[in-house]
Amino acid sequence: MRAFLDEDFLLQGEAARTLYHRYAENEPVFDFHNHLPPQEIFENKPMGNLANAWLDHDHYKWRAMRAAGVDEALISGHIRKDGSVKSDAERGGAEAAAKADYERYLAFVRTLQECVGNPLYHWSHLELRRYFGITEPVTEANARAVWDTCNALLAQPGYAPRGLLEKMNVRELCTTDDPLDSLEWHKKIAAEQGFCVKVRPSFRPDLILNAESPAFPDYILRLQEMDGRKFMTLEDMIAAVGRRMDFFKENGSVVSDHSLEGDFYIPAAYDAVNYIFQKAWIGKPLSHEDLAKYKGWVLVELGKLYARKGFVMQLHIGALRDNNAAMAAVAGKNIGEDSLQDFSYAAQIGAVLNAIYSTEPSARTILYNLNPADNEALATMAANFRNCQFGPAWWFNDHKDGIEEQIRVYARTSVLGRYVGMLTDSRSFLSYPRHEYFRRILCNFIASQVERGEFPWDEQVLGALVRRICYQNAVDFFGV
Repeated sequence: MRAFLDEDFLLQGEAARTLYHRYAENEPVFDFHNHLPPQEIFENKPMGNLANAWLDHDHYKWRAMRAAGVDEALISGHIRKDGSVKSDAERGGAEAAAKADYERYLAFVRTLQECVGNPLYHWSHLELRRYFGITEPVTEANARAVWDTCNALLAQPGYAPRGLLEKMNVRELCTTDDPLDSLEWHKKIAAEQGFCVKVRPSFRPDLILNAESPAFPDYILRLQEMDGRKFMTLEDMIAAVGRRMDFFKENGSVVSDHSLEGDFYIPAAYDAVNYIFQKAWIGKPLSHEDLAKYKGWVLVELGKLYARKGFVMQLHIGALRDNNAAMAAVAGKNIGEDSLQDFSYAAQIGAVLNAIYSTEPSARTILYNLNPADNEALATMAANFRNCQFGPAWWFNDHKDGIEEQIRVYARTSVLGRYVGMLTDSRSFLSYPRHEYFRRILCNFIASQVERGEFPWDEQVLGALVRRICYQNAVDFFGV
């Protein structure tokens, strides 16, 4: 029986251990997609206690706690509907807030004991080890000692957000930002000296695509006001979006991101789509067909702009969000009540990519699927286009089996040596050991090919390949 989470965790055999410890372990991190708040990076305030650092905004942990029957007050009760954390005063004072935080931490510890086979068990213990030096599994019996040790460290300056990023050797990260954002916090971070992590904004134009949203008319009006030019047509709006891209690029952005959650392409002529845009802008209802025509046309035009302006386009496909209306009424949106979508979209994504690459062959794209049933379809689609990648295992696929399968599919449909590696897709500053998790699985996969005689052992060649996948490929692909 092997010890839990020893230095050779997930590494089966000498070749895997060699690849990980000599070539992957100490590579830097370029996290090209996450949801960290740039304001918190700039302000660099202490994280508070372990409940704050471990549980605030971590929807993976919230989902597990709900599945274990934990009362919602111990999960999201400390969060306002807008996603911000309630003050101590709102929670009854500092003493009451501290007591409540310990209770929700303890509720998670109890939950964790039942998470056999859940990646949270691995992630959480990697976080305790890599940030806090705690090597024993956390249980109810040692929960207080773990709490006290972590809280003492979190009070130190090196355990504020910037220190946590530096501990994990993060060189660059890309946050997720609305096109109308002023990028105030990114500018302030960039102006400072002495912080070694490059923080880049990502261009996330959800509301520009989602014409069915009640917020769409007001959003387009705000875009028009910010642009300072009157919109007469859809083309005017797209031009304004392009100028916002320029602003983002001036502030270090190299990547965009889209979430596609239903049908997103039906071919249509410009005049028809412009009419749909005009209807949506004045708040008229749109049919399913209207929406697919509008989204498809806009997505293609944005893809062309990204290519011309040097952005990588990320497409995250297949989330079914905020399914529990009762929970949304209590705690707001984006609290972890999401699941897999199962719509058919292979022909749609093929049409979108064909329209983009036919005009802009230098486009760079990463495709992510949430439903693992779509692995082969999306991987083979990505391989049809130069500089189009099947993205790393995302969200509900971000576990040992999911990562292994994603790597297997990538390897057999493309060129593994060109893979751009891993990201966190997280709101938590403690999430960076997930890169280690991925790297161990990657090294074990490559070594397994060697162990079975399916690929020759050449330490220098395979070591260099591993290093590229862990860091340099992403740096090159994103042009940073």
